[in-house]
Amino acid sequence: MKKRPVLVPALALLAGLGGCATHAAPPLDTSRIPDELRAAPDAHLDEVLTARGQSVYECRRDGAVRIWWREGELATLVDRHRRSIGTVTPGDHFIAYDDSSVSTRRDAVAQVTAGTLVWSRSVAKDAGKPGARMAAQRRFSRTSVVQRIDTTGGLPPDALCEREGGTLLVPYSATYLFYSPR
Repeated sequence: MKKRPVLVPALALLAGLGGCATHAAPPLDTSRIPDELRAAPDAHLDEVLTARGQSVYECRRDGAVRIWWREGELATLVDRHRRSIGTVTPGDHFIAYDDSSVSTRRDAVAQVTAGTLVWSRSVAKDAGKPGARMAAQRRFSRTSVVQRIDTTGGLPPDALCEREGGTLLVPYSATYLFYSPR
């Protein structure tokens, strides 16, 4: 007697594993974002990314004292599927691995949690568009506003430093929300 493949248990196993697959992230509760950091009502939330990296500081003289001067963040951006998609670099630049980028300038901040970096809203100075036709399909090509929320860490343990020109890297994490015009 010839054995027939048993498909039913294999299908049941696959169906059961499907339940373990990552589901879409729950909707983001933007009601907890301070009013001064909100995006315009006509802005479209394109993407929510997390970042882990370091805040970069340089020791500079300020009058008679030397202080840690924040240069910006250097971090990896990760999507909801836990894939690395790009980086944040000092100067509020966001660079995606698809070769798109956006440079921003901060226009609002709020200290939401003591002892961490401020939450912020930044507006695009420019959106890197490598090619007119392909640009619309690239990750940051239409970005107009970036919010940084849910910050942890990122502040130096002491505001004063000893050696002018020295560098300090302080671990931080944050959530970044990327918006485009509707």
